[in-house]
Amino acid sequence: MSKTKVHDNQTSSNAPQPNSSQRASVGTFSEDEIRSRAYQIYEFRNRTDDHAAEDWSQAETELMEMVGGK
Repeated sequence: MSKTKVHDNQTSSNAPQPNSSQRASVGTFSEDEIRSRAYQIYEFRNRTDDHAAEDWSQAETELMEMVGGK
């Protein structure tokens, strides 16, 4: 009987860091992932308008940094 492998979304501190040829690009993330993070940023700003592009850019940056990209 085989065990089903469960994927955990948490990043392990033991996980190897990607080298420069393995770094992710913004295209690695779905628009929904970026939108979700941008909305969290928007809510953190107490839903202050006129920052949509800034929030989107920050969301992309944060997601890139999570996987070691710059």
